[in-house]
Amino acid sequence: MGSVDVVETMEIGGDRVTVFRQEEASSVTRTSTIVLRGATQNFLDDVERAIDDGVNVVKAVTKDPRLVPGAGATEIQLTERISKYADRTPGLAQYAIRKYAEAFEVIPRTLAESAGLNATEVLSRLYTAHQQQAQSGSEDEEEGSSEEEEPYWTTGVDIHASTPSAPLTSRRKTFSTSLFQSSCRSSSQAEAARTVLSVDQIIVARQACGPKPPGQNPSLGRGLR
Repeated sequence: MGSVDVVETMEIGGDRVTVFRQEEASSVTRTSTIVLRGATQNFLDDVERAIDDGVNVVKAVTKDPRLVPGAGATEIQLTERISKYADRTPGLAQYAIRKYAEAFEVIPRTLAESAGLNATEVLSRLYTAHQQQAQSGSEDEEEGSSEEEEPYWTTGVDIHASTPSAPLTSRRKTFSTSLFQSSCRSSSQAEAARTVLSVDQIIVARQACGPKPPGQNPSLGRGLR
């Protein structure tokens, strides 16, 4: 597994942590070990999941450094744009496309519900904010806007809103998510939908027919009272 020169406990931010350190710079490796400490196993599991999520985010960014706005802002834009594409699609295919667009509402709706907000009101305000900013953005493009102005598609759900009347946040207060992860998530959703649609018939499993297993006769033992 390897070896270290020094193993010591240090106090960092008021917490006691165990540090494994190499004294010589030439012996430093690219492998890091994180030692977690906690009072309960549930707390350790939560911290482990948080670290694992952070490592996966860094791993995804190394594959594709492009980022998209989080907090449901990207999903709202996908819903609007796919819905507009459904309006231009003739035939019955437009209904399937529109339902696929509505499926992206799950992300901002879940964020709002988890934060204790009114999900229906938050989604309505998100759509209104995106449409208003889209109109103002098109006007600014004609007149010429500065690069410091935020794009209209960066408004998302603010789970830390101080008042229920202000559950929206802009890009500067929104955590970004990896484009690679968003693409994989969308591909997985589409693949799951195609799998369900490809099923022609569902056979419900039933209990096998046959004689009942032998059991104790309820009449036995009555005469022993």
